[in-house]
Amino acid sequence: MIAGRKDRFAIEAEPEEIVDGWALGKIRFWIGGEPVGNWEDTADLKGCAGWLRDFASKPRDRFEPSLEAATPQEVFRRVYDPIMAGSDGGIPIREAFARFHISHLGMSSLELYDLLLVKDANGGERCLWRKTGEDLVRECHLWRNEMENVASDFCDRFDREILGKS
Repeated sequence: MIAGRKDRFAIEAEPEEIVDGWALGKIRFWIGGEPVGNWEDTADLKGCAGWLRDFASKPRDRFEPSLEAATPQEVFRRVYDPIMAGSDGGIPIREAFARFHISHLGMSSLELYDLLLVKDANGGERCLWRKTGEDLVRECHLWRNEMENVASDFCDRFDREILGKS
């Protein structure tokens, strides 16, 4: 099952086993045409859907004026590294982890990736990611609320197609 567009942003899941209220399987993101996630990992798909539903229904303030013109590497240096790598990112950004970090949405399947989502003044989205431990930061520009809309669609389809809810 795929929600969204692989060439922009999509969420792909493949259930492997549904037993005793658990839905176990594979999940990954597609960002700008690239697969992001460990497709060999088995994740709790219901847990992922819960995180994605929360992400879609409870938007956060992901706009920070000082990041709008920042390079992808600068965004990571200011938002990710001070929290996760313990390095000095310069001027602290208020609630940076809660506002910009999104790796948890795919649970263990995204453990090998560092993912950030920042928005511009008009709500346009910049999804930035890198493999954990690597320096190369990739970036994909998305439409206003595109990730949230895809996450919402994924959750609706997951409920219908995988869990059989109407």
